[in-house]
Amino acid sequence: MFKRFLPTFLPRLALAGALCASAAPAFAVLSFDMSVATRYAVAAHGDNPPPDEIKQYKVVLGERYISVSTAGESTIYDFASRRRYQIDLASATYVDYSLFDVAGFRKSELSNREGIAKMLRMAEAVPVFDPVFDEHNLSLAAPGRTLSESKEAGAIVLAVDGNPLAHIPPGGTSIGASDAAQFERMLRYSFGGHPLVLARLSRDKRVPAGFVMHHKRIGYSEARTFTIGALRHSAPASYDLKPYTPGTVRGNEIDQLLDKAQANAGPPSAATGQAFEAEIAQAFAEKRAFDGMLSMSEWSFVGGEPMKPSAQQVALLRADPATQAYMGAMRDKSKAGLKAAIARMQELRKASTRKQHIVMLFEANLRGQLGDVNGALPLYVSVLRANPALAGAYKDMGDALYRGYDMARAWRSWDAGRRMAPALGLFKQVNQHEQILLREHPEYF
Repeated sequence: MFKRFLPTFLPRLALAGALCASAAPAFAVLSFDMSVATRYAVAAHGDNPPPDEIKQYKVVLGERYISVSTAGESTIYDFASRRRYQIDLASATYVDYSLFDVAGFRKSELSNREGIAKMLRMAEAVPVFDPVFDEHNLSLAAPGRTLSESKEAGAIVLAVDGNPLAHIPPGGTSIGASDAAQFERMLRYSFGGHPLVLARLSRDKRVPAGFVMHHKRIGYSEARTFTIGALRHSAPASYDLKPYTPGTVRGNEIDQLLDKAQANAGPPSAATGQAFEAEIAQAFAEKRAFDGMLSMSEWSFVGGEPMKPSAQQVALLRADPATQAYMGAMRDKSKAGLKAAIARMQELRKASTRKQHIVMLFEANLRGQLGDVNGALPLYVSVLRANPALAGAYKDMGDALYRGYDMARAWRSWDAGRRMAPALGLFKQVNQHEQILLREHPEYF
């Protein structure tokens, strides 16, 4: 497929690149138009591929941000705040995401694909294509890969472990190292590209007038032709969100909850803590020990310091059948024990007069431990409708979304909880995960 595509295209790009070559500026602000033409071909054991397409983009490479825009939407990647803003240009609204969800998804997805490929090879069920192409699509590399270069029709051919992935003609526009790093990031986030290929392209310190990337997916292959024009060594020092208002994701009930949390989430007030103290005292005074225990748990999930029961309250809890049934159900962590605990939680909802949503939270967490993401998520929705300030529930719902590879919503959920209770110990694991992504994949940040 490479030879059929190259002869007519690459010499033309080489000439265009030579005509527009220029000296690199001293600052990292660059803007240009980019056309991406994708041609699809059926692979062995494949089916009907998508129709060929051409998309037009306007790209801005700022010092600490990147903007990639099409006719209907614009995406801004802010590397100072590590946020991603998805802008709907028609409605002039945007949704705020974390940059971590991109690297987080790709790392998990690459590991998942490696596991699937291993099982397919062991079963000898179907041919498995080289995992280099998964790395190319997801812009993550396995250790030990080798980049090689050759020449074809005047272009540099970049191959990883013998797989041709990119054809880059000579010429183009010279740029500085910081511009080159941002150009590499733009490709990584918006189009993928093997890290070894992108790093080699960045070392050239130029924007080619055009180049070709070759991808393989299950059932078909892609040849993406990038053509770059109207390149200018100027761009706004920063982006401007003022023309847009925070919008909503056109999604399900989880998105609606996260939209509201993004707009309203904040730490609990002193009055909230006082209200919980009064509620807990009343529950124990009325001999509703189970409700008292659930209220204490709820306060800790809201973000307050855990409340220690008094000696009198401890005595009531020890004598309370519902509390003891709850404690017993939570001890057995085996699969059978978790299933039994779920059934017990459903029964225990009837034992609470006002805190059924906290019992549902425990049930949702148990389902999450069993891997029942689809069963857990509706429960989290019900819990957060009852109390939208439950920072801990956003942490747990984010965990369930993460297990389901829904990384964008997972980070939105974690971010909502951290805005409510940044010091809550439950989020230590999330913070550590982000630090690992920063350390292992600094190219994304």
